[in-house]
Parts: sequence; structure tokens; C-alpha cells
Amino acid sequence: MNVAFTDGLNLMPGLQLVVPTGPTIVHAAGCDDLGMRHSILIGAPFAAVIPTRATLATIAGSDPNGWVIALKSGVLGQVSQEAFCAVPKWSKSWDPFLRETVDTLGALHNADLFDAACADAFADVISVHIALRYGNCTGAAEPDTPLTRQMLTRIQIFVHEHIAETILVEQLAVLVHMSASNFAHVFKTATGNPPHLYVTLERVKFARTMLCEETIPLVEVGARAGFQTQQHFTDVFHRYTGVTPRAFRLAHRNGGS
Repeated sequence: MNVAFTDGLNLMPGLQLVVPTGPTIVHAAGCDDLGMRHSILIGAPFAAVIPTRATLATIAGSDPNGWVIALKSGVLGQVSQEAFCAVPKWSKSWDPFLRETVDTLGALHNADLFDAACADAFADVISVHIALRYGNCTGAAEPDTPLTRQMLTRIQIFVHEHIAETILVEQLAVLVHMSASNFAHVFKTATGNPPHLYVTLERVKFARTMLCEETIPLVEVGARAGFQTQQHFTDVFHRYTGVTPRAFRLAHRNGGS
């Protein structure tokens, strides 16, 4: 995998970001500070935050494409550094910002415009993004709603990690210690959409990201996004984007050529 190194003296304590691209699947394994064993698989469009001491390997038949980025602490203020320390380790999530960032890294690398200074700059931006989005500074309450930003982030992460599975409103309600009916009400108040529509739209956005990866077959895109059949995937995708998955991929291909 391509590795963006930063100054070893300025690394965040033991953290790295793993972002596979294309069909690459990465296996990360190791122990946390309490000696508990962890093992996760990471594939596009997911990214993962793991300790630097973890071992990484691509699974059999998977080409090693992607990025492993060591994250710097020097650009973070005290509050952001504390927030970064609260980022869940051994966690993976679907983060469109990170995917777009590594796409830009790839373009710079292919154009031979990528150097150590560029790597440091990207690592700085990514460090701040992760601290603000996933750290403990996201716990302030939203006005006029019982749901906090931390609760909404917890729901978002759960949906992204289980996007290929059936997701019930009851499961989401448990995450924030509410009844299903109360959760559905306050979630719509906070986001403007009922939970089931939110999940559907996240599946569509997830599928859009994968459709930009030319090597992932359409049938696999639908399955990874949690659609039970290819026809259901096509119908729902067309309903919310105005085009079929195949047409979207062709348009993206032609637009990028």
C-alpha cells in the first residue's frame, strides 16, 4: 500500500488511518492497551483508525492498493488533542470526506506531485477532521432536541458499519437508550427525515461512492449497500438519484475521462 509518512516525533500516540482503495481488502490485527485482541477487515469505501502497532496484511487475491497514513498532533490545539484521544480505536466507518481526500492523494501521486511536505499537509487536515468528527468534543446538545451530536454520530457510525445488513429502528433506538417510537419522533425532529428514510438515503450514498470504484461489480455494490436484490437496488437508486446504477457509473466514467 502507499504510505504517507509524517515526522515520527510528531505522531499522534499510536494511531494510523487505513484507507484501502479499489477491491483491496486489508486485515488488521493486534491488541489494545488492556491486552484484548482485535481483528477487523477493511475494504472500500470504509476507512479505519487503528493503533500503529497493529499488523496489516491484504487478504489472498487482493492487490495492495490504498493508503496508510500516520497522523500528526502538532497542528491540533489542546481541546482537539483531547478529542482525538477519545476517537474509538479499532473502528471503521464510511466517511465521504476521507474517501475524497485519498482520491486527491492518488491523483497527486499519479501525477508525480506527491512529496513529504504534501503528505504532512494531508495528515494535518485528516487529523483535525477525525478529532472534530469522532472525538469527544462532539457531545454538545443540539438546540431544541433530546438528541446530542454525539448520539447522532453514534447512530451514523452504526449505520455505516452495518450498512450491508438489515437495520431496524429498534436497533438504533437502543443505541441512544430510547423507545423505538420516541426515537423515531426525536430523530425526525433532529434530522428532518424518519429513521428508515435516513438509512435508505445512506445506502444510496454508500452505493454512489462504490459505483465510482470501477472494479466493484454492480451486483456487489448492491449487496454491500444492503439491498436484498439487484432489482430492489436499481429501483431505489433510480428513485432517489433519477438514474440507474449502471447509468450513474457510465456518467461518472465519461465525466472523468
